[in-house]
Amino acid sequence: MKSVGLITEYNPFHNGHLYHAQQAKSKSNAHVSIALMSGNFVMRGEPAIYNKFLRTKMALSGVDLVVELPLMASLSSSDYFAELAVKVAQYLDIDVIAFGSEIANISRLENVANNIINLEHSPHFQKLIKRGKSYATIMHELIEDREILQSSNNILSVAYLKAMALHAPNIQGLTIERLASQHQDKSINHHLFASGSAIRKALTNNDNQWKTVVPQNIQHLYEPPHLLKEQAFNFIKFEILNHSEDELSNIYTMTEGLENRLKASILNAHSFEEYMSLIKTKRFTYTHLQRVLMQILLHIPKDDLSTHIEGVRVLGMNDTGQQYLKYLKTQFPERQFITNVNKKNVKLFKNEIKATNIYNLLSNQIANDFNTPVIRSSK
Repeated sequence: MKSVGLITEYNPFHNGHLYHAQQAKSKSNAHVSIALMSGNFVMRGEPAIYNKFLRTKMALSGVDLVVELPLMASLSSSDYFAELAVKVAQYLDIDVIAFGSEIANISRLENVANNIINLEHSPHFQKLIKRGKSYATIMHELIEDREILQSSNNILSVAYLKAMALHAPNIQGLTIERLASQHQDKSINHHLFASGSAIRKALTNNDNQWKTVVPQNIQHLYEPPHLLKEQAFNFIKFEILNHSEDELSNIYTMTEGLENRLKASILNAHSFEEYMSLIKTKRFTYTHLQRVLMQILLHIPKDDLSTHIEGVRVLGMNDTGQQYLKYLKTQFPERQFITNVNKKNVKLFKNEIKATNIYNLLSNQIANDFNTPVIRSSK
């Protein structure tokens, strides 16, 4: 069975995602489509608006199989996110990875990815880093087709292609042009498509315009509670107050010295946004800071950093996805494709389980990795 993988967050699932899934399966001539989806926390450094089980139900309106990306990937920058995602795809024997981009030109994207790989492995690059030049500055100055790196989906596409070239050269890349809306759009301006940001804003503001850009057959799933980062602030505040600078310095994604700034400002903040305004500097992006705060909330240490895939958590499937899972278990009997978490396999997903439990603490929900069986769809 030829397979196409989609590296996703579905926060939440919308018409653009459905279009991407349909185009990916059609253009790749795949028999099965597989979503590699972030769990309860996402790359922008926030809890997902809906939990991973509900988002899996949404996703199965467009794909055949949904698996969970490791938490360490979901709360990492693009290169590490891409590397782990590509390794999960390789573990699932995926033939093609399809991703959206602003230019939809796979040759240009591959050329930039290869140029960056060559540059990163050059003595000149190491010299510039030692002189104190930032990675972004070096890329801007030395990559010829640098305008590609000005758009968020292009940047992530290049990261995927780099990871594929370095770790999974057997997987083919396929890019599909993003339509109508841009990643950071805050309002719904099109009759069919909108960004996730705009849809989340509409949902939390009780603006029914979101219904125009979400598949009609799953709109009943888009119900409160809607979890927002603000709801995590008091828990984050507790964690920062309850740990020393030395302890905070061992948190994954913590940048050297940032722990001191976090401690110094925490008592002066009364909301997530106020705290962000106090700790933001030119050195740190908002996204990096938000990821750090989520890692503090979840108390994920740097020692948990790993690029080795020992098993994959299956969240949901339809009949086609189930057939592919049977194929995987036959072809790779030594690999672990887990549909239900139990005492035997729990150690494989300790961070994902902890993230689900903390998500439930924030949202007053009860669906967790032990009481929620694999989700099945008849589609």
